Amino acid sequence: MMIARRLHLVTSAIAALACLSTAACTNDEREVLTAEQLTRGLSDQTTARAAMLANAGAEQMQVRFLKTGRSGVMLQETRRAGLVTWLSSDGASLQTDKGLLRATRGFGAGLMAVDLKQSRGRIFAHAEGPAERFHSYLTGNDETETRTYHCDIKDRGNRTLTVAGQEIATLLIAESCVNPDQSFLNLYWLRATDNRLIQSRQWTGPYLGTVTTRLQVTP
Repeated sequence: MMIARRLHLVTSAIAALACLSTAACTNDEREVLTAEQLTRGLSDQTTARAAMLANAGAEQMQVRFLKTGRSGVMLQETRRAGLVTWLSSDGASLQTDKGLLRATRGFGAGLMAVDLKQSRGRIFAHAEGPAERFHSYLTGNDETETRTYHCDIKDRGNRTLTVAGQEIATLLIAESCVNPDQSFLNLYWLRATDNRLIQSRQWTGPYLGTVTTRLQVTP
């Protein structure tokens, strides 16, 4: 009985590791979609590495790239010095720092690295005010280009998320960033009980646009 149940859980996790079709999106907080919207139309393909992680019960994170509609579930592969790497079934990955996006790999023109020390300090302290962040991108000439963004962080107050049919109290923090060529809005839902980043929408760059994330947590 226990073996059958474990096999079912592993199979379900593996099946949720694929890319989906495009979908329309809005330009506000509703861009963070529900679990049902994120996981419809899944492929059965996966990699041996993803299967191993699923079998080990690795933490899962739902993701969606709003520009392309590509979405699915990624598995936590490694955690080193506070940085977490999340793996998709086709070998692409995201790196996060306490849930804040640090890098992308395998999705096309990549976000090589982000220096977000100032933003991170204000976000998790719920401290409104200015911050600067620095994004390094890989150009078409295989060179790295670093861009500076001036950001304003605001506390948008309490929000309630519904996860697995249960409500989670969160605080919503907004980060508005600009430079001479670009502007974007990042949103962060921090769980009230432990300040953990549960849900977000974050800018990856001009190629991939905005990605939304949601941890599959137990309320």
